[in-house]
Amino acid sequence: MSGGGERPGGSTSEEPKVEDPFAKTRMSLGSHIGELRTRVIRGTLGILVAFVACWLFQDTLILIAKEPHYIAMGWLEEDYVTQAEEKLADDPSLKRTAYFVTSDPGDKRIRDFGKELIFIAPAESFLFRLKVCLYLALIIGAPVLLWQLWLFIAAGLYDREQRGVLVYFPLSLFAFLVGVGFGYKVMVPYAIYFLNQGSIDFAFPTFSAASYLKFFASLCLALGVVFQLPLVMSFLARAGMVEASTLASFRGHFIVGAFIFAAVLTPPDPFTQAMMGVPLIVLYEVGVLAARLVTKSATPQVSSENGEE
Repeated sequence: MSGGGERPGGSTSEEPKVEDPFAKTRMSLGSHIGELRTRVIRGTLGILVAFVACWLFQDTLILIAKEPHYIAMGWLEEDYVTQAEEKLADDPSLKRTAYFVTSDPGDKRIRDFGKELIFIAPAESFLFRLKVCLYLALIIGAPVLLWQLWLFIAAGLYDREQRGVLVYFPLSLFAFLVGVGFGYKVMVPYAIYFLNQGSIDFAFPTFSAASYLKFFASLCLALGVVFQLPLVMSFLARAGMVEASTLASFRGHFIVGAFIFAAVLTPPDPFTQAMMGVPLIVLYEVGVLAARLVTKSATPQVSSENGEE
């Protein structure tokens, strides 16, 4: 007589349920579009608030933006003073007022030499102030926009992927600010100085506000992007997409490419190209070192995971 129960010695096996990591964040297409719109609006508001704050303090910010120009023009004025003193010493018949504002030996002001930017279009003054505030607002407010976009993207990433981005995101912002600071403190003043060296008897450099701001912004922003290179290289190495030894083997190719890249991003002169190309090469070497470090740190973790399997 057989019963309807389970067989003696038999066992029931149920497959374990796999928890869906995206169960709480899964949305319809319309919901995704609405969420993205909300994030973009919030990020844009962050930039707008930063712009209003910059506009309220525009006088101070404009002085800060013009500081590299003043530094470079001060160096040029020192060169002109040295040239003028040498010419007066070589030719005693020359009057001091041929080069200086007055005949007073203590007066070192060069005649007809001005350090200020000029406006050559009716609306240039307003546009200059507007662009300075806009560029600074983008630098200040962009992290807010990027963070809002990250909150939107993070819903579709695994925890391990989220942790990786959370590590690289602040480092990327820091590297960008360091690059902009390098351009502000070093690249812009030295580039203006070396590009405008000349004889006191030839002509004095005078820049429009628009041309200076374009030069200033392009170099600073380009360097902010360039300083991301080590992070990109270490990220690719950590993801297993490239090996540190491969990056090192392409060192020679990169040196050539660095100067070509610098020629595209900078004004067409060898000095400015070298000032961007050399930091690129240094950053590449830092990237190779970072790639080796992240590869070594990731190796024990991979080995332990394989051992557990």
